Amino acid sequence: MALSSRSLPRILLLLVLALVVVSMIAPSSALDFLRFEYDWVDRLFDTLATVTPAGADIDHLAAFGLLGFVAHYGWRRGRSWQVALALLTIAALVEFVQIWIPGRQAAVTHALLDVVGGMAGFGLAWLLSYAWGSESLPRPPAV
Repeated sequence: MALSSRSLPRILLLLVLALVVVSMIAPSSALDFLRFEYDWVDRLFDTLATVTPAGADIDHLAAFGLLGFVAHYGWRRGRSWQVALALLTIAALVEFVQIWIPGRQAAVTHALLDVVGGMAGFGLAWLLSYAWGSESLPRPPAV
């Protein structure tokens, strides 16, 4: 059974969703293991720590930004409010689960950063699609 051109973005969306959720609920000891085991992961973490303002959780913005970007292509019929609601639901569930995960810290601000990052990624994908002509501006409803 061959993959259609429409199913590949959906599969990618599901893979990115799984990766984001697993990375957000993995215990900090597992992330520390990855940092010590793989030098490039450690350098990536160090680079992100130096280029972001103190206290900013760039990992939340980046992970959900990627998820929002891929959602634009994998969920073609999803409207922006539906994507925002889905991102908020995923972010709230992830933060809720983090209450019981050792070394993790659940916070409402993290969930808000997740939604902001996700919608920024979704908007960037829409903007790129619009720039290449595969999208059009939404039409106002008829009165």
